[in-house]
Amino acid sequence: MSTTEQTNPSLRFLIVEDDPDYANYLETMITGVCPGNRGVTITGSADEAVDLLRASFFDVCFLDYFLEDGGTGFDVLNGLKNKKLLTAFVFLTMHTKRQAAFEALQLGAMDYLIKSKFGEFELAKCNSYALYRKYKEVELQTSALKDSLTGLGNRVLFEENLQMAARQAKRSDENLGGLYIDIDDFKQINDTLGHAAGDEVLKSISERIVDQTRESGVVARLGGDEFAAVLVRVDTPERVPLIAQEVEKAISSQPYEIEEKMVSVGASVGASVFPNDTSDINELVKTANMRMYGSKKTKKDKKAQETKAKESNVHLTVPDSFQNTTSINGFRGMFGLNKAII
Repeated sequence: MSTTEQTNPSLRFLIVEDDPDYANYLETMITGVCPGNRGVTITGSADEAVDLLRASFFDVCFLDYFLEDGGTGFDVLNGLKNKKLLTAFVFLTMHTKRQAAFEALQLGAMDYLIKSKFGEFELAKCNSYALYRKYKEVELQTSALKDSLTGLGNRVLFEENLQMAARQAKRSDENLGGLYIDIDDFKQINDTLGHAAGDEVLKSISERIVDQTRESGVVARLGGDEFAAVLVRVDTPERVPLIAQEVEKAISSQPYEIEEKMVSVGASVGASVFPNDTSDINELVKTANMRMYGSKKTKKDKKAQETKAKESNVHLTVPDSFQNTTSINGFRGMFGLNKAII
């Protein structure tokens, strides 16, 4: 493997080519296409290419079909198919029938070049096109993983982040917190003010949640009025329920101004800690969800008791004069009825 690079290049290239002469030729062409903006690494091994792409970031990888030790460019693409790399792959082939190139495109390559049929212009065009296609692919994937209303991650992205955070917590022996957040009686807002107003409230709520978990959290909207957060690198397990209280307070302490109206909102938040509450990361959010519903039930029970107590205290107030009137004569006297009733 050889590397030629300048300080902080705008683009980094990886050439995976078993012919050293052709690799140097391609490096020279890249220099002509991207002067002053190059960082080029060369390897002829499929295994080494996979290791390099896993360990470092490259903007563009030019990938030959035939490689050292009997490997192929397909081996590289297959070895990385489960990795969400941002690298744009350009497949190099000698086959004018292009069958191998089409197979490479199916495996994730952005474009291909036939070795004997391109110069600097075609290389520059292919490079730009591959980067553009990769950018659009990432943009599409990102939008598919985001909640369109709040801009937070959706359930799919949340679960991916949860698994990554769990692996990191296990490696580093760290605490990991999970929060499950549900907005109390949110349906009433939609029913009374309309769904547009409800959407504005949800956007404001998401901002308050992010503000409270910004330093260590990954926040997602799971759907409707339900949110979840993963708290990474938590100092102590006791910190997680405290953050849950802070989130609940942030949501409910101040009303929301929507269409010149002040809207008050409450929230129920459940918290759980990995590995204290569960060693199964899939149970982390389930445990937080159960505790959230427990919190919601406690609030409803308390509200019902308060309502019942108020109702039991309501009674007819009898004037003292009535309370002291224990005879018909007293009744007459109170109203000045001193004469006998005929």
